Amino acid sequence: MEGFNHVTAISVRSRDIDAWGHVNNAVYFTYLEQARVEYLMRVVLETNQHGPAGLSVILAEACCQFKRPITYGQSVLVGTRAVHLGRSSLRLEHRIEADGELAALGHSVVVHYDYQAGRSVPIPELYRTRIQSFEGKALC
Repeated sequence: MEGFNHVTAISVRSRDIDAWGHVNNAVYFTYLEQARVEYLMRVVLETNQHGPAGLSVILAEACCQFKRPITYGQSVLVGTRAVHLGRSSLRLEHRIEADGELAALGHSVVVHYDYQAGRSVPIPELYRTRIQSFEGKALC
């Protein structure tokens, strides 16, 4: 997927399909969540083996623009890329394709978060370095 260094393959499950025969709009957010978590695990934690434990983020924003329906049996890919690094936040852009055609565009913002203190905290420099290195550019 052009412009995206990270792509997640999605299997459309029968439970994703609604009464109208296409993937329910709420399920698109599940696809974005899966892609976002896989991106963070691969890029920030540099692992895909032990789940996101150790990565302390909270979702601050999620948006999806639906372009066309996805149906059962289609090959679905979600491209994810970092586009902005704030003091404590990371903005990601997403592109969902079904059988190679644009199905949706989205973005999400995650915030590095201290759950014990109940507040945002700066993104560690190591995480910033890993994200920018993976994306091949400085982000601000």
